[in-house]
Amino acid sequence: IDKYVTPVLCAVGVTGNTVSLAVWLQRRMRQSSGYYMVTLALNDLIFLALLVVFELHVVWGVRTLNHPVICELYPVVYLATQFLSTFLVLGFTVERYISVCHPFKRDKYCTVRKAKLAIASMTLFVFLLTAPYGYFFTIDDTGADLECQVRESIREGQFESIYNRYTLSVDMLSFLVVPVIVLTFNILVIIELRRLSRLEQAQLHGSPQRTAANTAMLLTVSFYLILTTLPVSITYAFQGSAALEPEEIPTADSQALQLHRTYDFVLKIVKEYGITHYVFNFFIYLITGRMFRQELKRIFLQPFRKLSSS
Repeated sequence: IDKYVTPVLCAVGVTGNTVSLAVWLQRRMRQSSGYYMVTLALNDLIFLALLVVFELHVVWGVRTLNHPVICELYPVVYLATQFLSTFLVLGFTVERYISVCHPFKRDKYCTVRKAKLAIASMTLFVFLLTAPYGYFFTIDDTGADLECQVRESIREGQFESIYNRYTLSVDMLSFLVVPVIVLTFNILVIIELRRLSRLEQAQLHGSPQRTAANTAMLLTVSFYLILTTLPVSITYAFQGSAALEPEEIPTADSQALQLHRTYDFVLKIVKEYGITHYVFNFFIYLITGRMFRQELKRIFLQPFRKLSSS
């Protein structure tokens, strides 16, 4: 699975996020929410590039991380980009909540300056979360070749080790707590949008098309975030206690070996599915974002208009 699915996801994700970045950088899209989208697209691009490095090291056997400094620095940046994506969705969702549910506070909190400050704060926070991994990982030079791995002192106790406990904690925060908060805020926004839509129809006989479009966008982003991160959270929660390394399983215990292979296969599928959160945002914008489609169409047709005018 790793050798075939991941390269396809990375290729699709790099292309989609590059196009998304180009669209959200346009002057028309430079609202406070647009800065979240720009950062999200850029962050997902960096994550996918680092994922390629990880896959080369682990799956293809190209030891890209077995170098001093790189070994310690890579997990800090790689995990930070992985976590930052969910926090950016949280930031954008909170802004939408304020804008829709507390419109009189919109001018105070939903500004470009506040968006930049929130993005910088979240970026700093996730790097503080992942900074300990710079100590957790080190170069092991006891063998014939250098090997980047977790320090033995941090791994002592297996599932009860410092490494597993800390990793489980930050994973639960990023992939369970944050998505649930996102879902809660989006539900509140959707309820308010529905109320405003009914009020608009009753008083002004207006069309609720824009409200419906916003609702669809929020639902799609919210539930796709939940659907892609929650399985990862559950899998990581049970990974340490449910899985054994192959060398720890008695050779004669064929049932245990088969169980391990099945678990490993399911784990790979869940991980690949979780990666799609960094890949498919472009398609969500394209399907549910009318302004995004209009701007993409304008960018695409601009060279042809210049040719026709000349």
